[in-house]
Amino acid sequence: MGAGHDGAARELQRRLQRDGHRTEVVDYLTAFPLGSGHAVRLAYQWELRLMPRAYEWTYRLWVLLPALAGPLVLLLGAVTDRRVKRWVAASGADVVVSTYPLASLALGRARRKGTLGIPVATFITDFAVHPLWAAPGVDLHLAVHPRAAASAHAQTGAAVAAPGPMVGDRFHGRLPSRREARERLGIPESARVALLVAGSWGVGAVRRTFDDIAATGTWLPLAVCGRNEQLRRRLAATGKGWAHGWTDDMPALMAAADVLVENAGGLTCMEAFAAGLPVVSYRPIAGHGRGNAAEMEAAGVAAWAQPEDLRAVLDDSAGIGGARRRAAARAMFAGDPADDVVALAGLGGARAPAAAAPAASAASAASAASAATASAARPLSRRRGRRAAGVAAGVVAALLGAVAVTSIGAGIAAAHGVAVAHPPAHAVNAYVAVRIGQAAADDPRVAPALADAHVTAIVCGSMAAADPLGVFELAAAGVDVANGGWGAHRGLTWNWRADVQRSGDAIRDAIGVRVRTFVPGHRIDGLSLVSASWDDQRVVLARSLVGSGPLPAVEPGGVYVLEARSLTADQVLALVTQVKAVEAGGQPVAPLSALQG
Repeated sequence: MGAGHDGAARELQRRLQRDGHRTEVVDYLTAFPLGSGHAVRLAYQWELRLMPRAYEWTYRLWVLLPALAGPLVLLLGAVTDRRVKRWVAASGADVVVSTYPLASLALGRARRKGTLGIPVATFITDFAVHPLWAAPGVDLHLAVHPRAAASAHAQTGAAVAAPGPMVGDRFHGRLPSRREARERLGIPESARVALLVAGSWGVGAVRRTFDDIAATGTWLPLAVCGRNEQLRRRLAATGKGWAHGWTDDMPALMAAADVLVENAGGLTCMEAFAAGLPVVSYRPIAGHGRGNAAEMEAAGVAAWAQPEDLRAVLDDSAGIGGARRRAAARAMFAGDPADDVVALAGLGGARAPAAAAPAASAASAASAASAATASAARPLSRRRGRRAAGVAAGVVAALLGAVAVTSIGAGIAAAHGVAVAHPPAHAVNAYVAVRIGQAAADDPRVAPALADAHVTAIVCGSMAAADPLGVFELAAAGVDVANGGWGAHRGLTWNWRADVQRSGDAIRDAIGVRVRTFVPGHRIDGLSLVSASWDDQRVVLARSLVGSGPLPAVEPGGVYVLEARSLTADQVLALVTQVKAVEAGGQPVAPLSALQG
């Protein structure tokens, strides 16, 4: 549902029109009634950006239970068949091509039912052939690699071919020279540059990857953030490399780079294969990102690096290992998908402009999966059209309802201690933390006192962003640091995302390691709990105590948070002295990181 599907459709259209054929590209999601296709696209984007683990679970669910595709196909037919048949009838096409899985499923169903009288081809843009890509009823599956073609055939038994990726001519040996490209981009000739891409939406652990590349000490990141302008600004502000937004000058960026670092196996990855740029998968996004990384590594066309060996893999990719993988990647371009489409339409190699081959994709204003010709299809009645619209609206409502139910369920789970850090059975320790403010963090006496008393310092993300040195000094002194949420929010914002993910990133940037404990500064809600789980942060639900004044009785297994954000450094030190007196009295104290869960 990103630019990769669009790019494949547009490139197929260009090739067919070059050879004299009439083509039309339509967006399959616009076949959804009441504009619900736009909601589907937004939901998918938000899931990738905010709930990657949910996407991973969904992706795996289809693999484990491919039979679930049956109800999905019926639903797609109910909500899109009417408009798709109109497209088909209006186009007068000889063949239909889809570059988007949901469109392939719907078109395959129409072929099986006999309501679509022309052949259908699917161009699979991914290396990993997910069950939703392998659509029963489709006449021909076109794949980017023989491994993907074999997988599609194993799943469907249908005809397959592996002509290779659909990449524009400007990536096939027409790149500018390295010197010209670097001069244009202001990159020193001697620099070792890793081109970092994250698709048109700029999703995934891009900022972390950017930092990891810079941390190698020998490689500099050159990031392309797509349409994520906020990400571009954040990366540019680090001063560690270069950051670009949406650009049409990818050939120059590839010419200037020594290796491509990617996280999804999308269109830019295929363009790098054509350009002869070594490809490294790193911190791939959930679902198809991880699947593509594994398949590309198995095919010998790309490397998959882990954080501990990133520098070694980058070095190898710029050397002999990269040369082998580049040769294997170039061999993928064995044919022309346009030729297979024309042959499927029964046109042979003719260049007469008599036939149409609508290309398909799904995303952007100009493409997605298309329909072409079904003149025998009977128009649906208005009643049935209204029923289909009602089904689509019901689906969107069900999706929104599922989010609400998930939130409520997560809140109940939190109340019962599910997915929440907790003391071990028969605990002897008391677990104590102090939520401190800027004044205490900046005082050099506080950090060693907290470390000596085994007390966790809870800091907010906004403080870490504004004064990273003060938070760094806490960690450097051996203090256990926990995420206390972002702090005060300004304007309209996703509070739960800022409290968990944004705040966690700010603290990580300050202390150099990921924070694993989240202690919300307000009543926990379901979305915050789920978001913390997806971000690998353990939630701590503790008894909050007013920081000033004497401590109440501290018991074994108790979890206590002393609210001291408004206290001075001397007042915080007085609290720490009381905690040490508790230990001296025979009650051991441990930081929150010692909790289980």
